[in-house]
Amino acid sequence: MPLFIVSSDWRFKDRFKRHFSYDFIHEFCMVQKLFDRLSQSEEWEDVQIIADEKLGTSNQKDLVSQLERLKIQVPLILIMDKGSSEPVLPEVSFPIEILHKEHINYEELFKKLNQNTDSIKEKEAPYCMNTLIGESKCMEEVRETLKRYASQDCSIHLFGETGTGKELGAYIIHNLSCPHRKIVPVNCSLLDSQVGNSTFFGHAKGAFTDGKQEVLGLVHEADQSTLFLDEVENLSLESQANMLRLLETRQYRQYGDTELKTSKFRLVTASNKDLLKLMENKTMRNDFYYRITDTTIRFPPLREHKEDIPLLCEYFLSTYASDKRWDKQDLKILELYAWPGNVRQLFSTLKRCCIKSGTKDLVHIYPEAIA
Repeated sequence: MPLFIVSSDWRFKDRFKRHFSYDFIHEFCMVQKLFDRLSQSEEWEDVQIIADEKLGTSNQKDLVSQLERLKIQVPLILIMDKGSSEPVLPEVSFPIEILHKEHINYEELFKKLNQNTDSIKEKEAPYCMNTLIGESKCMEEVRETLKRYASQDCSIHLFGETGTGKELGAYIIHNLSCPHRKIVPVNCSLLDSQVGNSTFFGHAKGAFTDGKQEVLGLVHEADQSTLFLDEVENLSLESQANMLRLLETRQYRQYGDTELKTSKFRLVTASNKDLLKLMENKTMRNDFYYRITDTTIRFPPLREHKEDIPLLCEYFLSTYASDKRWDKQDLKILELYAWPGNVRQLFSTLKRCCIKSGTKDLVHIYPEAIA
């Protein structure tokens, strides 16, 4: 459900542009431009419209009348300036909500717009839940837990061995909580340097020798979105300390700048090491640990749900080599292996077997391909 905003005030539209991605929001300066765009499609149920009071040579009453005359039945929100009285509107067959700027809680409005879109998408497909393949009990539990905590205002830590799908889990959480923004992934092993920190927090122009222009930073980019700290176990104690103020108050300073900036984001972290043991070994600060682990979701290794291997194999073929098929007897070979590299290692093995099959339709699993 795309969002159409019509206003001649760029500052009003900018509030929404900072929150929603460009493929979701469509802005118009004139009412006629809005109707030109609407005339390109008859799928009105997939559109939401927000109309500011500032509409150039047109007005909200004319906009409403024209929508009704053209039988364009879409949810419409009219925004009134401070002190303005509500317009006298004709009777219409679509819902209209009137909001006054001085009373708007933008965070609540954004959440409502997200929910309106979510209800449409959930009828079509439950986002990318199907990327975590498996019908085993443990994989069903992972998917349900991700869905449950995605709707909560809390930091989430994803724990599991390499190749178990933690990054997919982070994207699922993001898509369920703020689908119209881009997730901001950060590999923590790259942050322990001046370049890494300035990329993360941003820096002011002239902050150091090569800082010839301002860099806003990844923290700024994550505002109203999801900040995903991957391999968080690699953060040094110094970097953990630098992040604490950000995690506690959502405030930070760019390098070379004294002004406090704010970034409100959902925090998701991931690691393949037990953070409690790192804390016991004094390589992770206690206060940092408690900031990033409101809840921990464990991703099971493949050896704990080998019954999902045939389904994973079919999924791989559907995405990589849909014109091929497996030798069903050979698939039993895969279930005898422990898979220390988990699903990532399995897919790498399957790819080698597909390549070795050449132009043949039938793909055999060779024990020597498992590595």
